[in-house]
Amino acid sequence: MKSIKLLTILMISTCAAFAQPVNQSPKLPMDESTKLFSYTGVVEVAAMKKLELYNKALDWCNVYYKNPTDVIRERDSIEGNIVCKARFKIANPVNKNGVATDGGVVQYTLKLMFKDGKFKYDITEFNWKQASYFPAEKWTDKTNAYYKPEYDFYLQQLNDKAREISKDLEKSMKAVASDKKNDW
Repeated sequence: MKSIKLLTILMISTCAAFAQPVNQSPKLPMDESTKLFSYTGVVEVAAMKKLELYNKALDWCNVYYKNPTDVIRERDSIEGNIVCKARFKIANPVNKNGVATDGGVVQYTLKLMFKDGKFKYDITEFNWKQASYFPAEKWTDKTNAYYKPEYDFYLQQLNDKAREISKDLEKSMKAVASDKKNDW
């Protein structure tokens, strides 16, 4: 009898240890003035001029996005700005059969600004593509009558994707060009 109680306690504690917290939203960075999720960074890239940084970022956009002509909405080499409107798919949490179904598409805006020796990026204006505009910030309102628990899962995917974009962009922009010809 003791072994059955011990086994039951062990199984319950093991399940609790691996279970995800209920209604646990990730903490996403929010711009205080706009009240929108905003992943912003200023990256120092010494000895690179504004135009070089602009061209390098444009090259990154052309490699990172599958359809850069659709994604790049504005580009101004004189002012040193690039604006991209891109999207990514999200999935619903895995159902009881172990299948993750399609959760829809999230659109976002990536703004890139350049100065000599540095650049700034801002990933913001996340919205869930629906019949009408649905800002992703609504996913955090647990008091809303239309709130669904899967919104926390969507927020985690949004956070992961924004961090992936930031990391890839910074890595690419800091990389030293290896295609320069050797000067004999």
